[in-house]
Amino acid sequence: MAEHQMPSPQSELPQELLKRPLRFYIKQNWRNFSLGLFFLFITNGMDALYPLVLKIGIDQVVAKAPPKDIFQTSLMFFVILAILAGTRYAWRTFFAAYHTDSAEDLRRRVFAHLTKMNPRFFQKNPTGELMSLLMNDIQAFRNGIGSSILILVDGIMLCSFLIPFMIYLNPDWTWKTMVFLPFVPLLIKKITASLYENFKIQQERTADWSGFAQESVAGVKVLKSFSLENLRTKAHNSLSGKVEEAANRTARVDSLFSPIMTFGASTGTVILLFIAGPDVLSGAATVGTLVAFQRYISKLTWPMTALGYGTSQYQKGMASFERIKAVLLEKPEIADVGLSEITEFKSLEVKNLGFSYETQPVLEGVSFQLKQGQTLGIVGSVGSGKSTLLHLLCRFYEKSQGEILINGQPIENFSLISLRNMMNLVTQEPFLFSDSIEQNLFPFGIQTDEPNMKKLPTEELLSEVDLWDEVSGLPSSSQSQLGERGVNLSGGQKQRLSLARGLARKTTSGQTLLLLDDVLSAVDSKTEKKLIESLTKGQQTRIIVSHKISALKNCDGILVLNQGKMLDFGIHSELLSRCSFYRNLVHLQSEESVAP
Repeated sequence: MAEHQMPSPQSELPQELLKRPLRFYIKQNWRNFSLGLFFLFITNGMDALYPLVLKIGIDQVVAKAPPKDIFQTSLMFFVILAILAGTRYAWRTFFAAYHTDSAEDLRRRVFAHLTKMNPRFFQKNPTGELMSLLMNDIQAFRNGIGSSILILVDGIMLCSFLIPFMIYLNPDWTWKTMVFLPFVPLLIKKITASLYENFKIQQERTADWSGFAQESVAGVKVLKSFSLENLRTKAHNSLSGKVEEAANRTARVDSLFSPIMTFGASTGTVILLFIAGPDVLSGAATVGTLVAFQRYISKLTWPMTALGYGTSQYQKGMASFERIKAVLLEKPEIADVGLSEITEFKSLEVKNLGFSYETQPVLEGVSFQLKQGQTLGIVGSVGSGKSTLLHLLCRFYEKSQGEILINGQPIENFSLISLRNMMNLVTQEPFLFSDSIEQNLFPFGIQTDEPNMKKLPTEELLSEVDLWDEVSGLPSSSQSQLGERGVNLSGGQKQRLSLARGLARKTTSGQTLLLLDDVLSAVDSKTEKKLIESLTKGQQTRIIVSHKISALKNCDGILVLNQGKMLDFGIHSELLSRCSFYRNLVHLQSEESVAP
């Protein structure tokens, strides 16, 4: 078996894979493919030989040959069958290794490519559709380059053995019994073209349904809270019906293969009875010759069926690969061309930063500075671009104008991995994995021997976010398993665990940039106060986005945004005196805090 290595997210896709995927994977797995062909060749040779041995045995019985001769023929027959059993096992094993390894390689390449894509790509391509690609389309492609090629080669190879033996037995019988076979390829050509288009449509309908189903299951609480089960079920049934309709169209075309393929060969048996009977009765041919020839005609049915079925599977596989190829050809929005590495965060400077989503401006004219060990607060109305600003700092999107300088260098100079290693982003909506609490703290396998990095103890991390007392009270403590998206935790617990994950990766000098995107929205006032005290101590450099002024008033600088524009930048006291928008926020929150 081939030893797989994860394709590098930065590696270029081989052009041969995109243009000639079958040839690419045959070359990549040539050993298993070649051994599979070798044992298939022996299998077909033995398979074509044994009817001839059967003929000899029957003729010996009819001629009342000595028992010794019949025994030798029987022993030869047994040896051939034993060889067949061994070689059939061998070619199946090697061919399975070839197409399984090929599918695994493609699956890893697609997944690695998806990890390079930016958020905008996933906004255009639903999760369910991408999951369908990784599962259904890659499986169809595997069948296309695996079982279909095997079946086609098997059919062609078997024909190359069977027809010479048939000619050897009786040339006249051969051409007469095969009279209908030349019409088969003409019918195949028409059917395969229709099958390709129909299967492509079927996969697209399946992807639509998969995305809808995944979204419905994930949002089942919302559906139930609004009593939308029946409405959503009707929509689901409509999409599912389209999948069924497309699958039935494909099946109708696919079902034509077998009867067309078998008819041409099966009619040969009927013809044989008419033309061979007189020869056998007259003694021009033996009974053994008739039986062996009929066996060859029966065996010829499989190559004709294989020609159709193999072509059908290949067309399905190539239709699926076209969908896979379309995703692989998608280019990341952010080009990772930076050569510099960040070893220590010292300063951040943003100059006249702007960003537009398509033609809609999201941020305009944002400028500020942040030095090592300082804390920056960002406040503003809903939709003012606060989260977008953090995403631009992480280079999830490409800025439209202005500059972002880290340690005095443009952000584009740094490799994406290096940049994001220094920016620990805790998102607004916490995402937890179906794993233990501890594995959610260290989901990406932080290594203690990683240069300039240390892994903090679980208890210390959870204590920092005021969560250890709750976790330690669970039956398995930090090894307790979480449900999908942390469903068995409250909103505040999920937010604090997500925050702890952001704190989990620290350099030994502590010089990373921690980005907190409204991470205190789901906690109560008492917990919020503890978290603010914890976050503001030490020399960690932070950018905190929050709607709560209480979380920002002690920051070294506060950036005020409104409708994507920068209104002001300064400390809490300065903004109170000169920024009416900020002052109104403070007054409004003060009134809310004392309201009965």
